Amino acid sequence: MLIGLFSLLLSVSVTLQVMQIDFERFEQLSGYDIYNSSLRVRKYNRTAVVINGTIELMVPLNESVMVSSDFFHSRLGNQQFNHYPAKFPTQNVCEFLQRFYEDYSEYCEHVVNLPRKGECPIAPRIIYVHNKPFPAKAVPPFFPTGL
Repeated sequence: MLIGLFSLLLSVSVTLQVMQIDFERFEQLSGYDIYNSSLRVRKYNRTAVVINGTIELMVPLNESVMVSSDFFHSRLGNQQFNHYPAKFPTQNVCEFLQRFYEDYSEYCEHVVNLPRKGECPIAPRIIYVHNKPFPAKAVPPFFPTGL
């Protein structure tokens, strides 16, 4: 069972060799009977953009649930987004979470009620994301500038 869970659009700009990453939009494309997201991108202050909301897991997630992702990029910043070839590999939710913790656990310390590392199947729950800016260090340096 392959479910495309989300599409994430990011804004990337480089200024004086410092990378600034902003959320542009976070969308759930399918799988509403399994996973429901109220994540929203909002302006936190004049200079910061954060993601805020909840992720509700409605049923237990096991190895039969597949996770895929797509990234879109607007080189000119004119809201004309093209599919970007970088992506997380399609894998089951347990493998995805394991690799996520291996690579990005330091960026999730303020996300409330995440499944524990190694937990599978993942029990239904509500995960809270409170005013979380995008961690610029999590993005590889080969990503191009633009939206």
